[in-house]
Amino acid sequence: MSEQELSARIAALESRMDQVEQRLGAKLDHIGKRLEEITSFFATRTSRMMNAQSLYLGDHTALTFLETGQRIYVDTRSQDIGVHLLTVGRWESNYLELFRRLVKPGHTVFDIGANHAFYALHAAKLTGATGQVEAFEPNPRLAELSAASLRANGYKWARLHAVAVGDAKGQAVLTFNPSMSGGGNIQMNPARSKAESVTVDVVVLDEMFPDPSYTVDVIKMDVEGYEGRALRGMAQLLERSPDVRIMMEFAPALMARSGVGASEVAAQFQGLGLSAWLIGGTGKLEAVSWGKLANQPGGLMNILVAREPPA
Repeated sequence: MSEQELSARIAALESRMDQVEQRLGAKLDHIGKRLEEITSFFATRTSRMMNAQSLYLGDHTALTFLETGQRIYVDTRSQDIGVHLLTVGRWESNYLELFRRLVKPGHTVFDIGANHAFYALHAAKLTGATGQVEAFEPNPRLAELSAASLRANGYKWARLHAVAVGDAKGQAVLTFNPSMSGGGNIQMNPARSKAESVTVDVVVLDEMFPDPSYTVDVIKMDVEGYEGRALRGMAQLLERSPDVRIMMEFAPALMARSGVGASEVAAQFQGLGLSAWLIGGTGKLEAVSWGKLANQPGGLMNILVAREPPA
């Protein structure tokens, strides 16, 4: 082998070694970043476990902390939502992640069907004092806890309204089971129900917020099939809110029970120029037609409703 050939081979070998070093360095950087993320993940949760234990106050009431550090009052009988808040300080992680991406400082946010005010609390933190949060919860017990949670965190720009949202001002019968706090609903035939029940006030949002300059940016709605009646009562508000985004459940069987079926709900949205996206298990969005949603025989889908594709 000539000296020239040997030099060429050495140069080629050195070049390959440089490439290997660059790839190894990139992988080590990636591993380092992942280790930092993992350390931060466990540090946050360990800190919460050590420094933010739940405090039982009696009368089925506990004060605990969300993973964000926010205080929240919880009904200890709640085996669906309450147990998650008490043990891990969070609920519906993927759904919440999308909600966090939508709400910006200064936004006006409605939480319709607030339950324990989990989303209202996050909204108040995200909007800041320049924003406005209006939460609606007809269950007297949950409304009381929610109002206390908002006060405990000092969110003066967030209000709790102990009412249901519908299409006619008046009263209705709310049925609920304290152990499954997420399933309370306005019962069209209360005499047939074996669940606990209470008479609650119903408001119409177009009447509650009549100012033609008033708009809303983000709505989280969880009303167990009563969506159609709630939408009837906020048609003017939605029409004058060009950038509104609504996160909600779409459950045809529950909607039919309320007297306003899935087809009418879809038509309401279409008439307002709103489109729908399915919210996947990872928070990923997938466009879906109103016809497909309305023709589903049953089940429950989480959807985002907006006029423009969300970024």
